[in-house]
Amino acid sequence: MKGLAAFVMAGRGQAVLAVVAFSLLSVVIPPASYLAGGAVGLVTLRRGWLEGLVVTAGATLLAGALGWVALGSPLPVLALLALLWLPVWALAQVLRGTSAQGPTLTVAALVAAGAVLLVHGVVDSPAEWWRGVLEGGLVPMFEGQGIKLDPEVIARIAAVMTGVVAAATVLGASISLFVARWWQALLYNPGGFGQEFRALRLDWRVAAATAVVALALFFAPGGLRRMAAEILLVGLVVLTLQGLAVAHALLGPRKGGRAWLTGLYVALVVLWPYPMVALAVLGWADAWVDFRRRFYKS
Repeated sequence: MKGLAAFVMAGRGQAVLAVVAFSLLSVVIPPASYLAGGAVGLVTLRRGWLEGLVVTAGATLLAGALGWVALGSPLPVLALLALLWLPVWALAQVLRGTSAQGPTLTVAALVAAGAVLLVHGVVDSPAEWWRGVLEGGLVPMFEGQGIKLDPEVIARIAAVMTGVVAAATVLGASISLFVARWWQALLYNPGGFGQEFRALRLDWRVAAATAVVALALFFAPGGLRRMAAEILLVGLVVLTLQGLAVAHALLGPRKGGRAWLTGLYVALVVLWPYPMVALAVLGWADAWVDFRRRFYKS
C-alpha cells in the first residue's frame, strides 16, 4: 500500500489515473471505490484543497469520457463525484485543518443531517420521488436477473431512501478518508494513523442529538417520524465509527487483541447489522463515560 500511496503522490497525472482506475475496478470489486476516494483525500490532505479539486476535476473528465464511450452516459461518474469524491475532498480539508478525526466526522454528520432536512423541505414527497427512481432503475435490474420485487418492499425502501443515501455517503466518505489518512501516515508519519484513529471522539452533542432523534421515533407524528428515522441512520454511522475506535483502543493493546479485532470485522460482515448497532451503542456510551480515558493509556 505504501507503494500505491507513493504513486498517487508522484504527480497530478498519476493521482488522476489512480482515481479513475480504482473507480473502474469498483464495477467488479465495489470496495475499490474507497481507494479511489482515498486517492482524492490523500492529495487534498497533503497538498491542499486546490490540488485536490484539480485532481477530482481531472478524474471526473477522464472517467466521464470513458463512461460516455462504454455506457453511453456519464451519469455513474457524476454520481461518484457527488456521493464520494466531493465529500471526501471536503472532509479531507476539514481534517487537514483540525488534525482530528472526531471533529471531522462531526461535521460530516451535521452536513448529512442538514441535507436530509433540506430534501424534506424542498421536495413535496421524497418517498414518492425515490419510488419513481427505484421503479425506473432498481426494478428493471432485478427483473433482468429473474427477481421480482414486491411493490410494498419498494415503498418501504423509498420511505427512508433519503436517509440511506445520506448515511451511505457519510460511511463511504469516512472510509475513504481513513484510507487517505493511513496512506499519508505510511509515507510521512508511520504509526500516526492508528494513534489518531484510536483517539477518534465525536462531539458529545452528536450523541445527545442522536438520542433525541431516537426518541422522536416513538413520540413524533408520522412525517416527522420518517424524517427522524433517516437522520438516525446518519447518527448510527458516525457513532459506529466511534465505537470501532473504542474497540481498537481497548482491544488492540491486549494480548490476542488483533485476533479479537479480526473477529469483530468478520462479525460486521457476516452478522450485519447487529454488530454495527452494538458498536453504535458503545460509541454513544463512550460520549458520556469515556472508556478510553478510564481503561486505556496510549
